[in-house]
Amino acid sequence: MNIASVRDRQNWAIYLASAALLMSLISCSRSTISNAAAPENNDSWRNERHYPPLVFNSSAWVDCSISSSANGRQAMTTTSGQGFTFDATMLPIEKSKLQLIGQSGMKYKFDSFPVAAVKARFTGLGDGMITEMKTEVEVAVARFTQSGGAGTAIQFTAADIATDSAYVEFTGLFVRTSDTKRFPFRVLFGRVQDGSGTVIPFSAAPETTLLSKHVTLGSLRLPVAVTTALYEAEDDVARLKMP
Repeated sequence: MNIASVRDRQNWAIYLASAALLMSLISCSRSTISNAAAPENNDSWRNERHYPPLVFNSSAWVDCSISSSANGRQAMTTTSGQGFTFDATMLPIEKSKLQLIGQSGMKYKFDSFPVAAVKARFTGLGDGMITEMKTEVEVAVARFTQSGGAGTAIQFTAADIATDSAYVEFTGLFVRTSDTKRFPFRVLFGRVQDGSGTVIPFSAAPETTLLSKHVTLGSLRLPVAVTTALYEAEDDVARLKMP
């Protein structure tokens, strides 16, 4: 082996070692940046949930028209107390289930999501945007009418809904416009005393999915009792001295 070949091999070895060192430094740098950013994210989460959530009781009603093939609409109106009022365009349903129970019962459930951020007002807190949101619905009715036969529209009223068998939950994040303060929230609807619904199954099978549905829970005359849990970061709570 001549000297030129030896030098070439040495140069190649030095090049590989330098490349390995550079990659190691880049990896360490990324790890340091990632670790430095983590406490900030954790602090934000911790600050918003450091104290127990605010819990509000209100009365509201919901009008929801949604389908599996086109955008829909979901509107919530708070009539008294502290709660949300919004009107959201909803994406088509992707996950749903409809099941006939016995000769007269039926239940359905689905998850839905807004198309984009939703303008909203929370009574007592002001205007803002809902920037994250998921709707979960599960309703069971003891009786219904289906005049067109299997596979056609199913209709029911609030009186047909089995006792305490309408579960409606909104989960998300509300950002107040005035100061961009974040409020993670969860909204739960109570017993329904007024309203009605029309649900169209995808097929005539006893267990299928939702093609579309239009349901009103509550009304201006008889709204639904609503509970809202809402977290808020508090930066200026005084630390008290022990006696």
